[in-house]
Amino acid sequence: MLNKHKINIKKVILVLIIILIPVFTYSIDSKLVLQDKKPIFVVKTGMYKDGGTTEYWGLGYQVIKWNMLTIDGYKFGYEIFHVPNFRDVNDGPVKKLKLIKD
Repeated sequence: MLNKHKINIKKVILVLIIILIPVFTYSIDSKLVLQDKKPIFVVKTGMYKDGGTTEYWGLGYQVIKWNMLTIDGYKFGYEIFHVPNFRDVNDGPVKKLKLIKD
């Protein structure tokens, strides 16, 4: 009887850990993205020829690092989205990006 309780407790702890890992990684990466720093817990999935825009995927979220060449100069910034995200990189950024004049 005591063995069954130990097994059930271990299963509950394992499920909680599996649920909390994506929450933990998203919270850290979202704080980094707000500071326009590269997120840690993501995997690079694509790079585009618009100046170097890069797409990253994490556990349940997507990060886009915008590097866009414009007439005025160079725009950059990070954005984070929950999955499923039906936006395409070609749609452009949602937030206003920082501009660096050449």
